[in-house]
This record gives sequence, C-alpha cells and structure tokens, in this order.
Amino acid sequence: MTRILLHGAGRMARRVARQTRTCNEFELLGLVARSEPANVQEHDYYAALDEIDRPVDLLIDFTLPGGTRVAAQWCGRKGVALLSGTTGLSVEDTHALELAASKVPVLWAPNMSHGVALMTRLVRQVARDFGAGAKIKIRDIHHKHKVDAPSGTALTLGEEVKAGLAEPPTADLEFASVREGELVSEHTVSFTAADEVVEITHKALNRDVFARGALKAGAWLVNQRPGYYTTSDWLKSA
Repeated sequence: MTRILLHGAGRMARRVARQTRTCNEFELLGLVARSEPANVQEHDYYAALDEIDRPVDLLIDFTLPGGTRVAAQWCGRKGVALLSGTTGLSVEDTHALELAASKVPVLWAPNMSHGVALMTRLVRQVARDFGAGAKIKIRDIHHKHKVDAPSGTALTLGEEVKAGLAEPPTADLEFASVREGELVSEHTVSFTAADEVVEITHKALNRDVFARGALKAGAWLVNQRPGYYTTSDWLKSA
C-alpha cells in the first residue's frame, strides 16, 4: 500500500483526498497546509511538513509557487517521492525540484490528465509533419479563479510544438487565454496552413480526471529510481 501525504488544501488536493477513499492501494496519512481547512475532519492535519513523524512513500503537491520549493526540499531530505502539479513555478522552485530529483523520484506536470499526456504526443507529431509554414495557436480556457496565463499546460504544449519542429517558431506561435465562469479546463492547439486547419483539443469535464491521474502517476513514481520524470515517462512504462 502506498502511503500518501497531501501538500495543500485547495480544490485539487481535496479531489485527490476523495479519490483515495475508493482506492485500496493508497493510504492517506494526512494533509499539510498553512491553515486548517474546514473540511479536514476526515483526515489528519499538519500545519507544516516538519511536523510529520510517520513513514511516507509519496508527497502529492498541489499548493502555490514557493510551497513546491518547500515540498521539494523536504522530500529530498526525507527520501520521499514527490509528485507536483503546481503551476506558475519560479526559477527557484524548478531548481529545487531538480535538486530533489538527484535524491528521489520527482514528477512535475502542469496537468495530470491521461488525455492531456496523450495530447502532448500528438501535438509534437503534428508539428513535425504539418507545422512547417503553419500558423500555430495555443488557446487555454479556465475558470475565473485561475491566476496564471497562459496555463502551465499551454506552455508545455508550446514546448512540444517547438520540439516537433526542425526550427522552433517565434512569431508564428501564438498563445491566447480566457478566464471565465467555473469551466475546469480546455486546451486547443491549432495548425493553420494555406488551405486547411488541424486542431487538437482536450476538455476536462471535472477535476476528478486530474485527481485520478495524479494517483495513477504517483503509484508508478514510487517504484522509480531518483530522477526528474514527466507524464510521458509514466505512460511509456505504465
């Protein structure tokens, strides 16, 4: 059984907590957050990672930039695998993840959906086979509460586009972000040529898809050697 600790008390962390109730292979040890959320009665609560005195296999981090840095440092010290879906990371945050990856398995991804992981593969292939000379646009739509724009997923898709092209685009790659209502997320990458358009779209209908993906990826991650992994690594091996 994989012993999990949740870092954060936001929407995604709460979704992951709910999903663990139906997964017998996981034991949720508790939730770590700066302030105690109102619905934490079902789980042990800790105000800081340094309060943990129990064996932990996996830390799942859905916090804010800065919190991920703390998580990475703690996991590196304690020998705990780290899976993080926090976006908007700073250079310092990313560096902390890289340092932790020299000691423990680390997987960071802006989107834990299985479908988005597949989308990144498709985007790279289309960029390679169709992208030369095309106008490429990446559009992300999220709920009004999301702060960062473009989204972390949109930026990752942009990197996949560049990887698929022999010469990464500059002016031909455009991002557009919409923040409205309570929509979970929608991402579209469009390749517009002279007389045809190729579009790849992923829509998340609820946040459970990300929570389930995080648990599946986490179950895989705890069996890996120290290193910095992506969802593509997970899908290749799963």
